Amino acid sequence: MENRYKFSCLGVDQPLWKELMSFKAATEFCDKVGYPVLVRPSYVLSGAAMNVVSTSDDLSNYLTQAVEVSRDHPVVISKYIEQAKKIEMDAIAKDGKMVMHYISEHVENAGVHSGDATLIHPPQDLDPQTVKQIEEATAKIGNALNVTGPFNIQFIAKNNEIKVIECNLCAARSFPFVSKVMGVDVDAIEMATKAMLDIPVESYPDLGLPTNYVGSRYHSSASVACLLPILSSVWK
Repeated sequence: MENRYKFSCLGVDQPLWKELMSFKAATEFCDKVGYPVLVRPSYVLSGAAMNVVSTSDDLSNYLTQAVEVSRDHPVVISKYIEQAKKIEMDAIAKDGKMVMHYISEHVENAGVHSGDATLIHPPQDLDPQTVKQIEEATAKIGNALNVTGPFNIQFIAKNNEIKVIECNLCAARSFPFVSKVMGVDVDAIEMATKAMLDIPVESYPDLGLPTNYVGSRYHSSASVACLLPILSSVWK
């Protein structure tokens, strides 16, 4: 179940957002944060019926024709940050303490759904300061939610400022990908399974890499892997 209010209390930066129950309140919020904005009915799952709105006329058309807006059916509107880099974090925690993490970079900018995005691991174009902020935010979230097992966080970054746009307390599609890329030295699936079964897990095995290594600091290979979206319709 999604609870944006509880998540906002964790003190991790997010794009400005608000749950709104009337067209008037929606227009006032959009005027305040500025267009474009991301509009999504709060009663749908994933990205269904989500839309980027660039003008007040577009907002009016969307809220009066595409979705029902009311106290029973509120919409969530978030400030849409253009030209932001999308970054994926797969992490493993034990009793809220992070024991391993894997940072991957999306080729496409934010705005392309994760399931349709092209993923690179380890990332090739992230500033070390951005990486550090992502690691710190992930540790903070894992601790606040007392996570044991795998979790996935999606970040956007622009001008070395990061914001969380999604957090899932489960393994994402990228989890087996990074596990395979990392190999047997730091098998993500094995570590997550041990954490959930209360089997001792060695935190951050030392692979002899420099501490300022950008990307996946714990990657022992010089190779770079790419995960492509599954475009099943193309092959029919």
